[in-house]
Amino acid sequence: MMLRKRLLFLVGVMFFYYCSAGVSLAEDMVCGKLNGHVIEVSRKYSAFWPEYEGESSWGQGFIHNKKGCDANLESWSMVMTWPEMLPADHATYFVQALRFEGVDITLKPLRRPNNDMSYLLDFFLWETPGQWKEYVIFDESLGLLYVDGKDRVFAEGLNRYYWQNSGGEVSIVFECLWLPKENRLYTCEGAYVLQEIDTLVRFRFTPEKMKEWKAVVGAIRKFVLDKVK
Repeated sequence: MMLRKRLLFLVGVMFFYYCSAGVSLAEDMVCGKLNGHVIEVSRKYSAFWPEYEGESSWGQGFIHNKKGCDANLESWSMVMTWPEMLPADHATYFVQALRFEGVDITLKPLRRPNNDMSYLLDFFLWETPGQWKEYVIFDESLGLLYVDGKDRVFAEGLNRYYWQNSGGEVSIVFECLWLPKENRLYTCEGAYVLQEIDTLVRFRFTPEKMKEWKAVVGAIRKFVLDKVK
């Protein structure tokens, strides 16, 4: 009974979001611009409303923001199954939350002058003691460097951070959160720049998929570029 009420609540919230964002449930597509590139995707992928340039979605005036293919996007989140890359069931996504078995991605226009993700790695490791950072390990199976570092919010938390160096820059970075009660990692978030359209891509999946990170990045690249009009 509680689960049924929760699902009904989520459906109501999603209906409100779509209507407030100017996305009709009768429409098949959601559209917008990322750094001048027009992208159009089936609304079935959007568990949240897209953020267009203008008033924040948490502000009262956001419903008046320009929308559609001629409007600039600030953030666009989508959820999909893995490895099919098909629209995920939204109720399942909300129920599973950080343990979502598919992949959720967020696209944002690139605001920095280059593709180096060092700034994000530094942010992730902000609370980690300097001496800890000396114990960087290379995981040959993943082709990534990693180090265990302190959680930025919970002082006792310990997470794992992966990254790849390419040409003296950090090309991709991951933050995998630790679940102390179960003594394991439970969610990983990656970030990199999709250079073809100067777009920051942030994506999340379960830690088991870290061994497939290259395939996930490749699938996201193909999915997004195929949607550029």
